Amino acid sequence: MPKHFFFDLDNTLTPSKALILPEHVPVFKKLCEHADVIIVSGHGEKDIREHLRPETVGMYHVMGQNGNFAETRDGRELWNRHLPPALKDAAFAFIEKLRAYLHYTVSDENDIVEDRDSQISYSLIGHHENPAKKNAFDPKHEIRLGLLRTFSDDVKELRQDGVEVRSGGSTVLDFFAAGKNKGFNVAAYIDAMGWDKSGCIYIGDALFPGGNDESVIGVIPTHAVANPAETFELVAKMLS
Repeated sequence: MPKHFFFDLDNTLTPSKALILPEHVPVFKKLCEHADVIIVSGHGEKDIREHLRPETVGMYHVMGQNGNFAETRDGRELWNRHLPPALKDAAFAFIEKLRAYLHYTVSDENDIVEDRDSQISYSLIGHHENPAKKNAFDPKHEIRLGLLRTFSDDVKELRQDGVEVRSGGSTVLDFFAAGKNKGFNVAAYIDAMGWDKSGCIYIGDALFPGGNDESVIGVIPTHAVANPAETFELVAKMLS
């Protein structure tokens, strides 16, 4: 069994923007007792801890905002890569262009864009929209990846300006400093902790081309899952 487990959060350990299911908590806690568990999510650190429930706080390492905030399980901060104002402005401008193109009617206009400091996250229909609606919206990321292909010139220009954009979660496009993706940050975390990459594994639902987990491929071994049920079935087998 690997010594160090890196996990995506939404649709990997938890339903999107929701709490870990009660039946999965004992398996999660058992894994944390037998191995290092590191959460690598587009969410901020507060959301990660909330979604994994209070009883598991302090049992795992936190890498929020696609790993651009990193903290060990004992609360030691390793880095916080703040996104400069100019890069945030570039992301906001591109988001407005996408919104004008899509012209979606949304439930709450204030729930579309979140500034998470090291990352800007744009939900096409709303971060806190009804979970069933979110899950049905773009399950294969076809809408979001198609959007990035349609605006490929803008995506390239954004990258040249210093901003990378990836599809994540169930309805989100994540914007962060170019090159500071999950793969980069996972490698940096392993180096900082002095771990052996051969003892690591990354488990996520977005390891496909264009997904926000894809950049981890080639850094450490990876395993793709479709949902939390698959994740915890895999973990239970490893623990047995």
